[in-house]
Amino acid sequence: MHDVRLWIDTNAARSVAAIEELCSLAGSRGVEVVVHAQVYLERRRQMRAHAGTRFSEARFDGFLRQCGIHIVDIHLDHPTAARWADDLFQRYPTDAAWEQAKQRTLGGELRADFKVVPGKMPMTTDWLIALAVEDDAASRIITRDEGEEWRRLREGEPRRALTWDEAVIWLQGLPAAAPSPGRGAT
Repeated sequence: MHDVRLWIDTNAARSVAAIEELCSLAGSRGVEVVVHAQVYLERRRQMRAHAGTRFSEARFDGFLRQCGIHIVDIHLDHPTAARWADDLFQRYPTDAAWEQAKQRTLGGELRADFKVVPGKMPMTTDWLIALAVEDDAASRIITRDEGEEWRRLREGEPRRALTWDEAVIWLQGLPAAAPSPGRGAT
């Protein structure tokens, strides 16, 4: 059983070779690599659009299995929803502050596409993923996203929203894991 998780965000899951290297390093350190089910959904749809009729479900899912990447979901039950709502209220105690925070998650090209930034914004899945990572003190996430939803993880100590390079350095700094019976132990 893994005590530490490294989440990969959609915007960081781009290079097959880099993911293989990262997963190998994480495995050697006893760190479980995970993607949220929403990230899986986004990447699978992107890969289907890119590959067209050449898309192979077996190859796509097989790659994840080969790398030891687990698909996780966020169980948003009543106690968790209450706790997260209270946490968000502490950070953004007014409706105006909450709307501004959600608008700050719109970055780059998405923001440029709006002539006028909309008023009421929905809460995106990234907020839920960020809150789930926050909830587990042993978790880190790789993301290039600089949005407000990741701020606590970026600014906290230790820093838990990492760039790809920061994640590799963090993994390299962890002690090697003892081999498990399935990985070369005698």
